[in-house]
Amino acid sequence: MSEHVDLVVFEIGGLRYGADMTQVRRIDRLERDASVGAPLGKPFEGRRALVFCPEGDRELHLAIDAILAVQSVPRDDLRRLPLAVGPSPFIIGAWLDRDAAVLLVDLFATNPFRPTEAPNA
Repeated sequence: MSEHVDLVVFEIGGLRYGADMTQVRRIDRLERDASVGAPLGKPFEGRRALVFCPEGDRELHLAIDAILAVQSVPRDDLRRLPLAVGPSPFIIGAWLDRDAAVLLVDLFATNPFRPTEAPNA
């Protein structure tokens, strides 16, 4: 297991987020018909997108305002959110980049097209 994680750090609506680069297929222009909506908040402009592919070959786009960095971060610097914050399907932790908090996102969990569990029969 690697002792570092490569994060893409990006901004949406003035907030900083980070995602594991292994989930990102590419950074591209936003295609509205492939958009996952605004699960992390509405971007100011949202012309760019993180393109990811959670299952199969269907590409999904997360609208972003800007890419701030791609950074190799020691795993020990990443923190899970405390239970008091409440559960989130896609915010999985945080990282303190100098004096700026970066919320860590599971891009695959933002997929609005994922199947839901069938109720018990």
